[in-house]
Amino acid sequence: MFALASDVTSQEDRYASRLSSNVSHAIPLWMCNTPEAEYAPSIDPRMKFLVFTSERGGAAGIYRTSIQSDSTSVLFPGSFNAVSQHRAFISFTSTGEAFGVAYGAYEEQSYPGIVSATRETGSINMGHPIAVVNGPFFVSHPAISPDGTRLVFVSNRLGGEGGLDLWISDRRVDLTWSSPINLGRTVNSSDEEISPAFISADTLLFSSNGFGGKGGYDLFYSVFRNGAWQEPVPVDWLNSEFDESGCIVLPDGSQVFASNRPGGPGGLDLWIARKLSGGE
Repeated sequence: MFALASDVTSQEDRYASRLSSNVSHAIPLWMCNTPEAEYAPSIDPRMKFLVFTSERGGAAGIYRTSIQSDSTSVLFPGSFNAVSQHRAFISFTSTGEAFGVAYGAYEEQSYPGIVSATRETGSINMGHPIAVVNGPFFVSHPAISPDGTRLVFVSNRLGGEGGLDLWISDRRVDLTWSSPINLGRTVNSSDEEISPAFISADTLLFSSNGFGGKGGYDLFYSVFRNGAWQEPVPVDWLNSEFDESGCIVLPDGSQVFASNRPGGPGGLDLWIARKLSGGE
């Protein structure tokens, strides 16, 4: 059993767990996984659930579960999920404000884009598109900062370093969003960067296949310091010769991520590396 937000004394503490190598060997989160793909984990601080995307049933949808070993995962109720519609990549602020991904229609075809998600007791519902970041190109994998002022996402729009890049938009005082800017070549390679997630106000986890590593997509983190994102650091204790993405840190320091390594039921699965006692 692992501590969720209800076990932590303040909102600041919920995001204060430092990324540490003092964790166990990763094992599959069996209550989440199916032979289809599971990915993009996050923690809902209001409902105290682990939330993730699953492609069971033929289309991506948002599911939730308790992290306890005897739990099951169920479709998150509310209008955000829709039959035969791909809905994915929910990200939460420290107060539970949510953003996700849904497809929008453009002149020639539909593209994924970032939308807000409204909250009601026990449910998550479709909000409105974040128009300034969306367009007739790929926009997905939102990561909202704990205080809700920064939105990092993945896009192949013009102006990047190549392939899929990380971009950022800031929320202004009037609650509008600024035009997105590329995070730059320190963080973005000529290949692909995906699945960002804030683990604190100034630390971003993401996955890349462009900075070397153990193979495929590997996990990295970058710290925002002195007005700039710093050189990515590999999360080598979680990386393998297979693909790793979408890593989060639970309030107790355990780490949940997606991987297609052997040992799960198939495709991308969710894995957990449990925080060990002692150490950092």
